[in-house]
Amino acid sequence: MTVNSLAGRAAALVTAVTATLLPAPAQAQASIAELDRRIDQAAHQLETVVEQYNEIRLDLRHNQERAAGLSETIIELDRQLAIRHDQVGQLAASNYRVNGARPVATLLSTASAEHFVDQLLIADVINRDNERTIAGLRDTRDRSEAARRAANALIEQQLLQQEQLSATQRQIESDIRALTELRDRQQALLNRSGADAADRSPAAGPLPEAATGRAANAVAFAHAQLGKPYRWGSAGPHSYDCSGLTSAAWATAGVQLPHNARRQFGTVTRLGRDQLRPGDLVFFYGNVQHVGIYIGAGQMIHAPRHGEVVRVDKIDRMPIKGYGRPG
Repeated sequence: MTVNSLAGRAAALVTAVTATLLPAPAQAQASIAELDRRIDQAAHQLETVVEQYNEIRLDLRHNQERAAGLSETIIELDRQLAIRHDQVGQLAASNYRVNGARPVATLLSTASAEHFVDQLLIADVINRDNERTIAGLRDTRDRSEAARRAANALIEQQLLQQEQLSATQRQIESDIRALTELRDRQQALLNRSGADAADRSPAAGPLPEAATGRAANAVAFAHAQLGKPYRWGSAGPHSYDCSGLTSAAWATAGVQLPHNARRQFGTVTRLGRDQLRPGDLVFFYGNVQHVGIYIGAGQMIHAPRHGEVVRVDKIDRMPIKGYGRPG
């Protein structure tokens, strides 16, 4: 995704969220249920951007690892190039003893190593017995240049990804401000109606089913995080976003999951609903923008959205995309 396309989507998202905040007489009379709907919509839009941020961050980390590997490759190829250059120098000295100074002087007067090799390849002092040595030098040189080109391309890609991360981070912060305003308005309505916001959040209860095997570790970990705040881009230990919670939970069971809901969906073994067991993951929305860890009895533990905490919810509270089993 380019910076321009990301910025375009970000601008559209700002427009959509801001539209819910424009003052109007009808909005002044909005019910708590209507504000709930608007908050759900804004929270989902925010989570979409958060998961884009997580995905770009994974790509950047992968490219940084590749760049580090290429740097090591270049160092090794340069070492090999120096060895092969010495071999060719010895070859030239040997030919000097056999054929005299004129051809060798022409070779040694060549300014660059590249031209040196090219001249050496066409010089009449080279015979077929020496072609393998010269070909090895050229091959090593070509591989070194290719590695440098690849490293430079990765550096350019990393710069673009860093720009994307910055743009996405700014968008997330903007969406958080919009969502916070919605929540403040909702709380004001709750206060006027005498309702208690705490009564509207499902309380965490005991585990509905016992998990087994490695999944037991993942479920126990998720259960221990109940009540910790949602924080975008976080994978613990004090706060989580949705994919951060599931990746941290399954890490305790020895299974590494990417910190991104869509990529987690791509790594798990797909299941039907009737195959669900505690510890399995439930994915939501058509573009896979949310994930929770199943605990049985139609319930999950998840990090819902900004301003809320890790909690137990029914899995049917959001549109389900699919189910999967890590490991």
